[in-house]
Order: sequence, then C-alpha cells, then structure tokens
Amino acid sequence: MLDIYPFYGRQLADAKGARRWVLRLIPAHVFAIVRSECHLVRVRLTSRAAAAKRLGRHLMLNIGSGADRKAGWVNVDVFSAPGIDIIYDCRKRLPFADGSARCIFTEHFFEHLEYTEEVPSFLAECRRVLEDRGVLRIIVPDAERYVRAYCTPGWSDMAALRTLGPDRSDPFLEGRYDTKMELLNAVFRQGHQHKFAYDYETLAHVLKASGFRTVIRQEFGRSVSDECAIDRPERAPESLYVEAVKD
Repeated sequence: MLDIYPFYGRQLADAKGARRWVLRLIPAHVFAIVRSECHLVRVRLTSRAAAAKRLGRHLMLNIGSGADRKAGWVNVDVFSAPGIDIIYDCRKRLPFADGSARCIFTEHFFEHLEYTEEVPSFLAECRRVLEDRGVLRIIVPDAERYVRAYCTPGWSDMAALRTLGPDRSDPFLEGRYDTKMELLNAVFRQGHQHKFAYDYETLAHVLKASGFRTVIRQEFGRSVSDECAIDRPERAPESLYVEAVKD
C-alpha cells in the first residue's frame, strides 16, 4: 500500500450510502477535483461580497488565509472557518475597490493557481486593488531548494525542508515517503491542488509581466513593510518569499 496520500484510502474506507456508489464509479482523486470545483462554483454564485467593497481604504488583505486568521487583517478564503471575514473565490477576481489595500499577503496559496489561466488574472487584480506603493507579499514552496535537496545525497537536506518525522512522515499531508521523488511529487502536486512550482526567477518573471516593476526576494519575517511579515514559522524552511511593490 502506497501511503503518500492516506486520506484517499480513508475516503474509500469511510464512504457510506450514495458516496460509496459514486467512489466505485469515479476514482477518489477525480471525485476530489469535482467536489472542489462544485464548491467553488457555489461560492461564486452565492458570494457577491458587496460588504467587502464598503470596508474602506488602506486595507491589509490576507488571501487564502484558511484557519490561520490574522488580527487586523481582512481574512479571505473559499471555505468557512473561525475568523474568516469574507468567503470568496479569489482566483480571477478580488472583491475590493481600486487602490483600497496597502498590503496583500498570500502564503502557500499562489501555487494553487493555474499558471496560464488564473495567475495573470489574480496578479492583475492584486495590482488593481493595491494603492500606490502598496506591497504584495507572496510565499510559495521554493522549487529550487527542493531540487537542490533532491540532488544532494541522503535525506537530511530534504527532511529539513519538509520537517519530516524520523520515519519520513509529513506533518502537512499525513503521509510518509520511501523515495525523494515521492516527496517532490507530493509537494509540487499535492494531489490535484498544486498547479505550478516556482523558483525566484519564475515568480519574479510573472510579477514583472503583470506590471510590477519593483520585485524583491525576501526572507522569513523580513519585508519592505514590517506589518506585511506575518509569515508562519513552520513553513519557513521550505518557502520562497517574494514581494512586489506597485509603483
């Protein structure tokens, strides 16, 4: 039994009633994609986010926040959770007025965007919503770090990036790894969820192509605007930190 994604196995084992019959006809990984997209369609149809446009100016936006709510920020996600201020599908549109945000923060969300279809729309929206000299801070898994670790003999470098347990268990995906290529696939595919892997060169390229002239490689906890550095320390070993300034 391969256990990179043990939750797929649990879906099959725990399924009852109609879901059991559906999973007999549709593979679990395909069902997960369909279920996710159906939820996003429902979000787009039900959330017009009119209240968001009345929040005022100089906003600090936390896009794709999940349950990691930041006090003083407008926390946005497609799933309801304690502390989520706005439920919205941000892949192609942001529910905020032009020039209304002084900072946009997104941590381990950008890699979930499809590179050719959604990334240009999302970055164009970020630039529209930012005020002059506003900061966009993007944090993603650092593909260059992972590739270097893969090419280094042994597991120590790879395990440090992912903070693996002694049995090579993954603290984020619940699985464990027998080979380093299994880990690379888990990080840069994450089932159906991750759409693209970034190094600094590529992320800087898409930001500049989207009209951001000032792009800066940063580090954990370091920003051109101190209030924007709300990074999660547990993701620091594997992460790439990049900021773009609207000018």
